[in-house]
Amino acid sequence: MRRIMAIATRPAICGLLLFGAAACAVPEVRAPEVGQSAPPFAAVTLDGTEVGSADLLGAPYMLNIWATWCAPCRQEMPELQELHDAYADRGFRVVGVSVDDRGAMDQIQAFIEEIDISFPIYHDPSWAIMDSYLLLGLPGSFLIDGDGRIARKWTGPFRPMEEDVQEDVRALLGDEA
Repeated sequence: MRRIMAIATRPAICGLLLFGAAACAVPEVRAPEVGQSAPPFAAVTLDGTEVGSADLLGAPYMLNIWATWCAPCRQEMPELQELHDAYADRGFRVVGVSVDDRGAMDQIQAFIEEIDISFPIYHDPSWAIMDSYLLLGLPGSFLIDGDGRIARKWTGPFRPMEEDVQEDVRALLGDEA
């Protein structure tokens, strides 16, 4: 009788194991790549207005994900301001999204004033943007075309005023040379 029960329960046990394995399967998640649509994000302006990636469609922009406590983020900010200044009159802008904690608004504002940042700075204390872009560290920067596709990306610090970056910006703005 014991042998019959063991044989009879094997299919049920195997079925449960297969179901359990399928339920535990982790879907493949990949970081957004050049040529793909930029993941949507939501944040707030420093005065509390809700904004998101949909508000940025129509013109190319540089999305920079940063925090005040991130030394490489702080180092590249002046060059991001230079890049913004160089092409803002042509419709290009740099947009920064800080992932500082909820209580860090004063720190963010002080840093913006210290560096004299004039491009838009948004705030996402939930770090949801980090998850959307699958960033493991800061900073992360994404050059995004007017249709919302990633034209180029940098994970980690980069030099925004390097000629190759400016060439990419000019190409998105329609310059031939």
